[in-house]
Amino acid sequence: MSHYSYPPPGGAPNANSSNPLRPYYSASDSPLQSYYNNTLSSATLEEELAAQNELNSQAAAKELASYGLIKYMTLAIAAPFEAGQTLLQVQYLPNDDGFNGDDFDIAEKHRREQDHQRSLEAEAERSRYYSERTGSSSAGGYYTNNGSRYNEYSHVERTDVRSRFEQDHHRDYDSQAPISSVTNPESGELYRPSVYDEASRPDYQMAPVEGGVWKAMTNLANHPTEGWMSLWKGQYTNWIYEMMHLFAQPTLEATLNDTFDLYDDTIPLVHLDHVGPNIATMVTSHLVVGFLLSPLELVRTRLVVQTANPLQRKYSGMVNCISTIIQEEGFTALWGGVNLFPTLIYHTLTPLLSNSIPLIIDRVFKLSAADSPFLYSLAELGLNTIELLIRLPIETVRKRLQIQVKTDHGDRRHGSKKYRTVVETRKRPYYGMVDCVYRIIKEEGGHHKRVSSSGSKGGITQRPWYSAWGVRGLYTGLGMHLTSNVTLFAVGAVTNLQDEGDDW
Repeated sequence: MSHYSYPPPGGAPNANSSNPLRPYYSASDSPLQSYYNNTLSSATLEEELAAQNELNSQAAAKELASYGLIKYMTLAIAAPFEAGQTLLQVQYLPNDDGFNGDDFDIAEKHRREQDHQRSLEAEAERSRYYSERTGSSSAGGYYTNNGSRYNEYSHVERTDVRSRFEQDHHRDYDSQAPISSVTNPESGELYRPSVYDEASRPDYQMAPVEGGVWKAMTNLANHPTEGWMSLWKGQYTNWIYEMMHLFAQPTLEATLNDTFDLYDDTIPLVHLDHVGPNIATMVTSHLVVGFLLSPLELVRTRLVVQTANPLQRKYSGMVNCISTIIQEEGFTALWGGVNLFPTLIYHTLTPLLSNSIPLIIDRVFKLSAADSPFLYSLAELGLNTIELLIRLPIETVRKRLQIQVKTDHGDRRHGSKKYRTVVETRKRPYYGMVDCVYRIIKEEGGHHKRVSSSGSKGGITQRPWYSAWGVRGLYTGLGMHLTSNVTLFAVGAVTNLQDEGDDW
């Protein structure tokens, strides 16, 4: 007899239990049930993914904010040293007032001396004539011919001799020109006897700094119109530049690597068999991003170098500096002009040199940080020094060209201020990178001549052409960088010795 299983007395079987009539039937195999189950599971999965993405976004935002804050504080620590180095790089410290014996300089110095001599003679003649007319005039001489001439002359003298430099002050838009300066009657430009002359130095300008970076920092902090807050001029602009460069450069490098099917950019170059393509994408990404962000470097340099005196200050901040440059110098001045070639050179050589150091140590010197830590650190110190000797002159030239405002050498817009610098800069512009290097070596390479407040005396002394040549003007701030490199080398050597002692 066959045995059948009947439904339990309680009614229909549970949908989730096996069907006694169809033991191989599963309720989940129903299309309708499967649809509802899949719909519910998909909705739950989307909610979980959305919640996870929201948590990831919040974590990424917090991480980005933390990194931005840490980066800002790190740049704030380094900002005073960078400001001091920038001032040393752009300041003009000429030999014998910047005249070095070539035809142009001799003619220029002759003209200035003649203008100064004529000014002194004319003032002495007018004073003598004024004294003579004062002694021979009568009480009612105003209505006589002689008296009329006397009063006209006295009026001219009081406005021309005593107020001549005040008029230049008003015409030069808040210029604090000293009385010992000489005014060119043709161009109205003010000439100082020497950059080392104490009496003719404007109040907003520091004395020449011939020490190191620390000396420049202390002088800037102690200056009456600057103060210690001036050590952080341009820090916000530098932070914006660093954050934008942080995101743009790796993104562009990764895109180029994916485009040309190269290895990931996170793999160190020393682990690659063929490093040429990866070096090319790395340098290209630095060059493109550095060129696009170069206006921020231009703005930062000008903000650091300009005076903090509110009456003399030209730019009030980053945005105002960019808008003023566009209005007065044109939109192309942010990227082009004399700054174009130095920018391309700087953003090409800097990443190339810094990233090639591990390759040279590994493949040329055959040294390993694990096997020979001391020799590796020593080789790294030597190559970093060579990289510094190549990079620092380019950086110096670039900053000098960045502070050249074209409107200072031509017609300025009505009401615009001149660019007043906290240190003495070269009045005549550089015509390019090569000319800047040549002028620095020729005009600032020799010994600096001290001139008293009374000005220079005597004629022009001819001297050998080689007596003023030198490259020290291209390497201002070199001592600070060398000290930093040697300190890092010493710390690394001590650490390696301690590790070797622990192994024993």
